[in-house]
Amino acid sequence: MQKVADKFEIKHMYIDNEKDLYKLQGSKYVQSDIGDTYKQAKVFLEEGKQVLFSGTPCQIAGLKIFLNKEYANLLCVDISCEGVPNQKFFNDYIKFLEEKFNYPIIDFKFRNKDNGAWNTARVVVAVVDGKPEKYIIPTSQSSYFSLFINCYILRESCYNCQYTGLNRISDITVADAWGVDLEYPELNKKFAIADGMSLVLLNTEKGEKIFNKIASNVTYNPIDIEKLKKYNHPLRHPSVLTDDREYYLELYKNKGYAALDDKFMLNYKIKKRTFIDKIKSNFNNKEKVDALLMTMYANPNYGSILATYSLYETLSSLGITSKVIHYDTKKGYCLDFYKKYCKFTDKLFFLSDLKDLNKSTSTFILGSDNLINYKTDSLTNIARNLFNFSNLNKKRIIISGSMGDWNGKCKKFYEHIYLNALFKRFDYISTRENHGQKVLQNAFNCNADWINDPIFYLEKEKYETLISNVKTDYSNNIMQYILYPTNDTNEIVKYFENKYNAQSVEFQGNSNVLSYSGFEQDISVENWLSAIKNSKIIITDSFHCTAFALMFNKPVICVKNTHAPIRFLSLFEALNINIPIIENVQEINKYNFEYDKQKVNQNIANIRNFAREKIKNSINSPKQNILQQIFYSIVVFIFHSSNYIIKNLGKRFSIKTTTQ
Repeated sequence: MQKVADKFEIKHMYIDNEKDLYKLQGSKYVQSDIGDTYKQAKVFLEEGKQVLFSGTPCQIAGLKIFLNKEYANLLCVDISCEGVPNQKFFNDYIKFLEEKFNYPIIDFKFRNKDNGAWNTARVVVAVVDGKPEKYIIPTSQSSYFSLFINCYILRESCYNCQYTGLNRISDITVADAWGVDLEYPELNKKFAIADGMSLVLLNTEKGEKIFNKIASNVTYNPIDIEKLKKYNHPLRHPSVLTDDREYYLELYKNKGYAALDDKFMLNYKIKKRTFIDKIKSNFNNKEKVDALLMTMYANPNYGSILATYSLYETLSSLGITSKVIHYDTKKGYCLDFYKKYCKFTDKLFFLSDLKDLNKSTSTFILGSDNLINYKTDSLTNIARNLFNFSNLNKKRIIISGSMGDWNGKCKKFYEHIYLNALFKRFDYISTRENHGQKVLQNAFNCNADWINDPIFYLEKEKYETLISNVKTDYSNNIMQYILYPTNDTNEIVKYFENKYNAQSVEFQGNSNVLSYSGFEQDISVENWLSAIKNSKIIITDSFHCTAFALMFNKPVICVKNTHAPIRFLSLFEALNINIPIIENVQEINKYNFEYDKQKVNQNIANIRNFAREKIKNSINSPKQNILQQIFYSIVVFIFHSSNYIIKNLGKRFSIKTTTQ
């Protein structure tokens, strides 16, 4: 990437010696200019030279169309690409930074690996103040990077890319091996996974031959791509066209990049708002409600959506008005469902937006799903979920909080002190899993009730009403809902298709969901729930799908996944049943999948009655342990203040820091 005149030029180029390799290295999250490299490649190919051409899949497709014939001496390498913004957008970002800091920027790197950390990428800006000087911008504080990674600013064609999936255009595809630590933990001993690992797909015989020639100089391990593709969405489908993209681009078009940066939420970084912003926020969020809910509502997962809906409806049935805190982008069928059934606050862009929520309610409620899992989320997000922005006089309640299999330990001692202080500010805490109840007691000395998942707080008839208008007939089908598909899960589905002489209807979960790929299918939340209630048998590795299957007394085959065994075991213990969790088709005949439906119904009723009573009492009772909450609120304030001072003391600009 080279700066010419007053802008950076990101362009394809060729090299013909090893010492120039550095010119090609480094991530560049922006569209590159092909220039005349197609012509240069053709000249070299015709001269019989070996040519390796790398780029995005669509650039490789363009090269092949230009060449219009196969060359034995051409090796094509593409990347797993989620899409690209255009160069003008990127250069407007650079100009914005230059104006903000009053220094010319002479170099820009999207990922800084000085500390070798794979998953803590930083944006590095080199500026001139008499001499070159390095500045590090945390990813969450770069509006450009964050807008890119959330797919708000990609070229329109990227959302309908025909080169995603596993049917690749190139001989070799390279990508980050996201998820390898989860799917292949044994490789931690063979590789320094924390320093980064690459995923290499050998798509053609030519690609395999080239790799075999260099294999002796490479440390590698064969993997099952079905296990890792779920962590890398371009290997499944194009990027998602969200409801916010048009808003951001219109703002940029009409008011320039500065307005876009000002409006963008920098991970709730402290920002100043204009007087007009404050008036708008006060006007839009002036409606007072009894409680505001923090849930994982935007997760494109049917269970997460219905957990939010169930908690919202439970409160409503208890006479408690509420809204869901709108901190993330609702997508696809999430948006369609919530428009019909739930109320939200306006979308939050600033830390002060969060603080303004104190004017709208007396109670903040944290619900499910997995919102206090230190192993999978940042301390910043967990602290937000634990309402670090809430005023001292507000009531704070956790209903069915989930921390996955986190054991309560933190990497740094002061992080534990901070989280402990946040937990101690709560008036009432309950957990979804009994594991979480034990962690809160043992690691944080906090008492908590175990009240399982919010979907059990509503009567079964409420969900039957929800699906009453679904027209699709699932009675002759097997339903499969596999969040983490593998060859083993496919074989299990085929086994039951043969056994029941029935076709399976497939609902895909997480970011696999078909609506993101533009396919036509009945994939609404109501359809998903109707399929559970009416299919012959349910095959799933999903906690919520299993829970609903048990609620509707359906035969269910639970398939093991590596991400959530604790929640299944906790569910079965609460219902006092023993449902086997299988890994492959060979295990099917080892187990009895029957369960006592009457016992399940009675235990669900017990959970519902206990939870609703606890929720009602926690909201209606006065604040608890006021002196304790004052003390721990002071601890939280000291943590915020000291953290801000450490990051900014002696720094001329808020982005200048060498901490990771």
